[in-house]
Amino acid sequence: MAVDLAVIEAQDLRVAARRRNLDHVHMSAESAQGSSKDKLNRFPMATIFSAVESNSINFINKSERSGDARSLFWPWAAANVSFLALSYGSFFLGFGISFWQATVAAIIGTLGSFALVAISSLAGKRSNAPTMTLSRAAFGVKGNRLPGFLSYLIFVGWETVLVSLATLASETVFTRVGNIDPDLSKVFGFLLAGGLTIIGGVLGFKVIMKIQFFLTITTIGLTVGYILLTIDSVNWAKVSAIENGTTAGFIGALIFAITGIGLGWVGCAADYSRYLPRTVSGRAVVGWTIFGASI
Repeated sequence: MAVDLAVIEAQDLRVAARRRNLDHVHMSAESAQGSSKDKLNRFPMATIFSAVESNSINFINKSERSGDARSLFWPWAAANVSFLALSYGSFFLGFGISFWQATVAAIIGTLGSFALVAISSLAGKRSNAPTMTLSRAAFGVKGNRLPGFLSYLIFVGWETVLVSLATLASETVFTRVGNIDPDLSKVFGFLLAGGLTIIGGVLGFKVIMKIQFFLTITTIGLTVGYILLTIDSVNWAKVSAIENGTTAGFIGALIFAITGIGLGWVGCAADYSRYLPRTVSGRAVVGWTIFGASI
């Protein structure tokens, strides 16, 4: 009995020692965590870089889903409101159709193509995964490599075009306003456009949504201002005098509107909506996507 009691007491002492060690470890961890938070609070840049996007092609956890359907307006509007879109009007007239035929083709093509984008974005809300991950359900894991590669070429190619246009536009502003050497202005413009693109991509969804809010308001304001400044230069008599074109020309302009404006975005339709809670209204997702992208 004495031996048994000694063994039990020794076991109790070992258990108590282990508990003290665990308590010490927990207190050290909490202290380290608190000191880390204090350091992050003292250094804003550390806070920013600690929020680097960690999500990729994975499903978004329930704890990370937030917002409502109205938030979709900002990224889709910012991506499609630009001076480049104004040049599409001349492309439509190149099909040999009248101004009003071009207008109808543009409206139908824009709304119709972005309706496909909006419907596709519902999959993101329901499954909380990006578009090219969801397409595995249709093509399989290996079969999805070809659509994924084509999608990669489309988006990287378009991003290259946009960075190039932004670089040239910045070069014009720096040269005319700042009287800077054109070659040096191109370097500054490329660093600005490329830097913002990389920073936004690395920091991820939350930063992109904040940037898109300001970009949308700024771009809409600049676009409206440009139209008001140049509308007097339009010869409406000549525009109205353009005769109606053939049915084939109208259909060609309609196809151009569908493929050139909205259809190319289907491959990433779910990439924004996947961050929304699944309780968000599907009709609201469709409506705000079409409204933001078509404006």
